[in-house]
Amino acid sequence: MAAKAPARDENTASAGYEIYIMRHGLAEGIGSGITEDAKRTLTPEGKKKMQDIAHGLARLGWVLDWIVTSPLVRAVETAHIVSGSFASEVPVEISDALRPAGSADALISLLAKHPNRNRVLVVGHEPDLSALAARLIGSGRGCNLAFKKGGCCLIACDGFPLKSPGQLVWWLTPRVMRKLA
Repeated sequence: MAAKAPARDENTASAGYEIYIMRHGLAEGIGSGITEDAKRTLTPEGKKKMQDIAHGLARLGWVLDWIVTSPLVRAVETAHIVSGSFASEVPVEISDALRPAGSADALISLLAKHPNRNRVLVVGHEPDLSALAARLIGSGRGCNLAFKKGGCCLIACDGFPLKSPGQLVWWLTPRVMRKLA
């Protein structure tokens, strides 16, 4: 039932863009030698869970043209794990627009510059990803779309700049995505 949700829908794809939004995996806390938030890495458990999530999504026929990630280490590691789970690696680009308190407008401008890349995964942080998802589907700030670590959603839209609100196609927890593997 839920396992079939992430499969790529050709009708959705032909309508425009598929924007996958994913929160980074479980990361180390500050302390034990790490003093900067930006340098926090995924824990061994976080890496394993992200590998399971990525393999589950790839197994279901998930197709990506591009991955755009926050420059923070845990997000970059997450992006590379997902990229490496495909038969041919998906290009990964780092963008300051996805760093904490980054600019959704800057991200949307970046996406608009690459209209041939219409199946894009963005990897970042909360609460910015929730705000981005709400904005893309035309919901207000009161919309509660909180991402768990490793959680992901798919929003289909007509392109950038948005002519109409996007459509939330699916929203999956990390636990469900790991079970798909």
